[in-house]
Amino acid sequence: MYSDPENLKTVPTTDTVHNDEAVRVLHHYDGAHSWSDEEENKLLRKVDWRVMPVLCLVYMLVYYDKAILSQAAIFGLRQQLHLTIGNRYSMSAAIFYLGFILGSYPAIVLAQRFPVERVASAIVTLWGLTLILTTVCTSYQGIYAQRFVLGFLEAGISPMFMLIVGSFYKKSEQAFRMGIWYSTTGYVSVFSPLINYGLGKINGGLNTWRYMYYFTGSITMLVGLVLYVIISPDPVRARGFNDRERYIMVARLQANNTGVKNKHFKSAQLIELLLDPKFWIIFSIAFLSMIANGAISTFVPIVIEGFGFTAFNSLLLLMPVGFYAGSAMLLLSFLAGKLRNSRTILIFLAQMGTTLASILLWKLPTKERGALLFACIILPSIGAGYAVLMGLQVANTAGYTKRSMASSGLYIGYCLGNFVGPLVFKANDAPRYPKGFLVVVITAIAAGILALIYRGLCMYTNSQRDKSGVPEGFDHAYEDDLTDKTVSGYTSRLSHRNERERTYVLLQTQSDQGISKCSNCTAANRECEVRVSKRGRKRHMEEDIQQTQVIINTPARPVHRTQSFHVPVVPSPAPVTSISPAQVVPEVASAHFNQTPTSSSVVEGVGRSHQNDVDTGYLQVYGHENHIEAELADLESTLEQRRDVLDPKRRQLLQTFAETYWDYCYCWCPVLDPSSFMEDIDRSPMLANAVALAGSHVRPPLLSHDGPKVYYDKARALFYDDAETNSLTALQALCLFYWWAPRATSTIHRHSSWWWTSVIIRHAQQMGIHREPPQGHPLRSSHNLSLRRRIWWTVFARERLTALCQSKPSIIDPDDCNILEPQLSDFPNDTVSQKRALVFIHWVKLCAILGRMAKVLGRSSDNISTAAHVGMHESLVSWVHNLPTELKLQISTTHTDSFDRDIHQLHLPYFTAIIILHLRRSAHDLPQALPPAILAASCTVRILGDILLRGSCRYLMPITCWYAGTAFIPLLQAVRMPPLSGEAEEGIETLVSTVEQLQQMWGSANVIQQGFQRLRNATTTNVPVAQNPAVADNTHVRWSSDDADITLSPQQPEGIYDWTALFPFVTKQTNSIAGELFGNQEKGTVTRGLASPDNLFHYESMQNEYNGLLDPFMDFTFDIGDLNFAAQQSAEL
Repeated sequence: MYSDPENLKTVPTTDTVHNDEAVRVLHHYDGAHSWSDEEENKLLRKVDWRVMPVLCLVYMLVYYDKAILSQAAIFGLRQQLHLTIGNRYSMSAAIFYLGFILGSYPAIVLAQRFPVERVASAIVTLWGLTLILTTVCTSYQGIYAQRFVLGFLEAGISPMFMLIVGSFYKKSEQAFRMGIWYSTTGYVSVFSPLINYGLGKINGGLNTWRYMYYFTGSITMLVGLVLYVIISPDPVRARGFNDRERYIMVARLQANNTGVKNKHFKSAQLIELLLDPKFWIIFSIAFLSMIANGAISTFVPIVIEGFGFTAFNSLLLLMPVGFYAGSAMLLLSFLAGKLRNSRTILIFLAQMGTTLASILLWKLPTKERGALLFACIILPSIGAGYAVLMGLQVANTAGYTKRSMASSGLYIGYCLGNFVGPLVFKANDAPRYPKGFLVVVITAIAAGILALIYRGLCMYTNSQRDKSGVPEGFDHAYEDDLTDKTVSGYTSRLSHRNERERTYVLLQTQSDQGISKCSNCTAANRECEVRVSKRGRKRHMEEDIQQTQVIINTPARPVHRTQSFHVPVVPSPAPVTSISPAQVVPEVASAHFNQTPTSSSVVEGVGRSHQNDVDTGYLQVYGHENHIEAELADLESTLEQRRDVLDPKRRQLLQTFAETYWDYCYCWCPVLDPSSFMEDIDRSPMLANAVALAGSHVRPPLLSHDGPKVYYDKARALFYDDAETNSLTALQALCLFYWWAPRATSTIHRHSSWWWTSVIIRHAQQMGIHREPPQGHPLRSSHNLSLRRRIWWTVFARERLTALCQSKPSIIDPDDCNILEPQLSDFPNDTVSQKRALVFIHWVKLCAILGRMAKVLGRSSDNISTAAHVGMHESLVSWVHNLPTELKLQISTTHTDSFDRDIHQLHLPYFTAIIILHLRRSAHDLPQALPPAILAASCTVRILGDILLRGSCRYLMPITCWYAGTAFIPLLQAVRMPPLSGEAEEGIETLVSTVEQLQQMWGSANVIQQGFQRLRNATTTNVPVAQNPAVADNTHVRWSSDDADITLSPQQPEGIYDWTALFPFVTKQTNSIAGELFGNQEKGTVTRGLASPDNLFHYESMQNEYNGLLDPFMDFTFDIGDLNFAAQQSAEL
C-alpha cells in the first residue's frame, strides 16, 4: 500500500512479478523439503491417473464433434443444407477454424482470470448444446453459424490443456503426455464410425445425420457438467492430494521455470513473444502442416466414397485411418521423449509421410484402390508431427503469460491452416481433388524444411549462449515468473587477481543496495529487493563494491538431491571464451566466483540433466535466466564437494568406512588398492559413496551419518547420470553395491545384486576386461591388469554363486575368456594382504565348482549321469584337500581354538554344496538327507556358532541367509533320529539365532525365518526312514539309542565314492553328529558306502531334488535352487 499525495487515499498495489500461487504452496509447507525418487514416481503415477483420463475424454469429444461433419456429409447433410453448390461445403468446414482463431485468445484469458475447471466446464457444456442445435439448421447459412460458434467454443480447450500439462509435469514428461491426449483425435475415429454406422441404420422420422448430432451433443453436455468436478486444473487446487503431495508437485517443477499459475497478464512477455523468431517458425510449421488436415478431417470420407464404396463401407474404412493416426501420434511422442535432439527430425519425417500420401492420391489412377486406401491411411502422419510440435513449443517457452500466449498463437497457426485447407479442395475437383493434394505436397515439404531451419536456429542460439558469461543470482527465476529470453545487460571480463588465480566477475546493473538488479525489476523500473542466497553465500561481484544484504523471509528451496560425500569432479570440456577448463578446476575451492562450466553440445536439447530430471531431448533453447538455474546447481554442487571433502568429520567417516572395507569386505571384493585408496575416493564421488555404503551397512558408526540407503541412492544416481568418467572406477564402485539389498528379487527391478552383477559383467565385457592382452602387447603397459583381474574374478564368483542360489542363468562363457586367474602377485605384498589374497583365490575356485554344479543340476534328469555327480564330488574333494595349510578349517575338536572369520566364511558355500548333492526327494513331507548332508549341516552350524559367540555377524554377506536355510533341511531330518536329535535341535536353534541377527541387515532373512517356522510346523512326528527298494534286501540301516552303529552292505564296492573325503578336518570330537556317523571305528571305513552311486543315493533323481526339494510340504513350495521364498523378499547375493 502507498499514499497518493494528491487524492490522500490509499491505493492498492499488486506485485505481478512474485504473485504466483506456487510460491504460496512452497512458503506455507512446513514438512520435510526432500523426497525420494520412489515417492516422486508414485506421485507421478497418481497424477497420471487423475489428470490424463479427463484430458483424453474431453479431447476425444473435441475431434469427434468437429469431424462429425465429414461423416454426416455422406448421409445427406450436404444435399439437405444445400452445401453441394460451389464451395459451400468447403466453407462450412473452414469457417469452424475462423471461430477457432477468434475464440482461442478470449478462452485463454478467461482461463487465466478464472478457475480453469469452471471455464472448461462451461465451454464443453455450451458446445454440446451447439451440437444439438445443429439439427434445427435448414440452410447453409445456419450450418455456417453453427460451425463458427462451435469452433469459437472449442478453441480454448487445447490451450487450457497445454497449460494443465505444463503445470503438472516436467519438461521431460510433457511431450509424451501431450501425445497421449492428442492421439485420441485418431483413436476416436476407430469407434465413431461404428457409432455412426449404427445410427445410420435407424429408420425413424428424422434424417440420419440429425441422430448423429443428437447423440454427440447429449454426450458432450453430460461430460461438460461433470467436468467441473473431475478435472484437476493445477497442482495447487487439484483434488485428492495431501499437503506433502501438493508441495512435491509444485517443488519438482521449479526446474521448468514456467510457473504454475499467475493471474496477472504481463505485456512485456507478449512483446517478447512477438519478437521471437522461433515462435514464428513454429507458427508457420503449424499453419503449413494443418492445410493437409483439411483434407483429413473433411474430405477423406468423400474421397474414399469416390473410390466406389458405399456410404456405410466408407464409414468403416475410416477405422484404420483413425488407428494409424492415433498410433503414429503416440509413437512419435514416445520417441520424442526417449531420443535426444529428435523433435525437429520427427516433425520432418511426419511431413514426409503426408507428402508421400498426397503424391499417391494426386497421381495414382482410381483403379489402384489398394494403394489409394494405403495413402488415405498414412495421410494423417502430419498429426503426429503436430503432437511433437506442441510439446516443443511448451518446453521452449518460459513465463506464464508468454507460454499462454504462445499456446494460443500456435493454435492460431493451427486454425489458419485448417481454415485454408478445405478451401483448396474445390467442388469441381471432386472426388479426387488433384489440385488440393498438390497444394498439400507443397505445404508439407515447406513445413519439413522449416523444421530443419528451426533446428539450425537452435544450434546457433545455444552456441551463442554457451559463449556468453553466466551470471549468479537467479535462485528465484521460477518464483519470479521469468521468461526464456529475459536478460539484463550482462558482460563478462577476465579480472587478474594474481598471476595464478583467474576468475570471472560479472558486471550487472546495480541496485541502490549494491546488488545486481533482476531483469523484471529493471524492465518495470522498480527497485529490486535482495533475497538472501539459499546456500548462505554472499552475492558475487567486484570486490570494491560495497555489499549490503537485506534479509527477506522466502520459502525454503526444496531439496531433492543431496550429495552424501561430495568430492571434486572435473567437469566435461565445454566451450568457454577466455578461460579453459584446466584453469577453472583448480579454482573451485576459491572464495571467488568462477566461470560455470557450460554444455559442450551445440545441438537442440543442450545441457546436462539437473536435479534428477532426465533430459529427454526437448529443444531447451533458453536465455541466461533459464540456463543459469541449472548451471548454478552444478557450480553449487562443485563448491560443496570441495568443502565437504575438507570437512574433518567427513574425512573421519570416510576413514572409518575404509577400515571396515579392508577388515570385512576386501577378501570377497578386492577391487580397491590400499596405495591409491584415498586418492581414488577423493577423485570419484561415486566410489566414495559406494565405500560409504558398504562401510555403513557392515559396521555403522554410532555417530550421525546418512546411512547406506542414502549412499547407495547417490552412487547409483551418479552412475546412471554418467558422472563417473573413468569406467574402471565405475566398476569398482558397482562391485561395492553388493552390500545393499533394498528389494526382493521376486520382482523385476534394478537394485538386486543379480542386476548389478549383470551390469558389471556387461560393462567389463564391453571394456574387454575378460580378455587379457598377450605378452608384448602395448596395452599391457597401459592397463592395470591386476585390478582388472580382481574385478573380473569378483564378479565371476558372484555370478556362479547366484546361478546355484537363485537358479539364475550364467552369463559368463569361460570359453570366451582368456584372462589369467587371480594370482598372489595381483595383491599387495604385505602378510595380511597375501593371506586375504589366498582366501579370495580359493573362494573363486570354489565358486567355479558351484557354477558347474548349477549347470549340471539345471539339466533334465534324463541327461544327468552318475559320472557327472561323481565328478562334482571329486571336484569338491580336490578343492578341500588342496587348500593351503593356513586356510584349513580348524574344527577337529569341540572348541575352536583358532578362529578366523575369513576362513570360516570361505567354507560356508563348500558345506552348502555338499548338502545340495546329498539330499534326495522323498515320498514323505521332508526330503531325505543322507549322512554327508547332515554332517555338512552340522559343520555349517559350527561355523555360525563360532561367529555368534564372538558377538557380531554384521559382516556376514547376504547369501549367508541361503547357507542357513540350506543347512536347516538336514538338521530337521536329523531331529527325528534319536542319536542325533540333541545336537540337531541345538543346531537348529543356532541357525534361528543367526537368521535373527541377519534380519537386522537383510530383508531376505525375514523370509528365511518365516520359512523355518513353516517347515517346523509342516513336519510330522512319525516319518519312517526312507530306503531305496533297490538295496532294501542287502542294506540295513538302524537309528536307535541302543545301537549307534550302522550296518552296511557287504557288497559295497571299494574306491568308488568315499564321501568321508569331503571332511578332512572333521573328527569324532568335532560334534556328536560326527561321532555318531563315524562310529567307533576309524574315519572312512564303516560309513564308506552310504552315498555310493550303487547304493542308497540315486543320481538320476538329482534334478527333482534340486528343483522341487520340498514340494511335498503341504502348500508351501521350497526350492533348493531358490531358497529366497519367492512369495516374499528373496536372498540377495
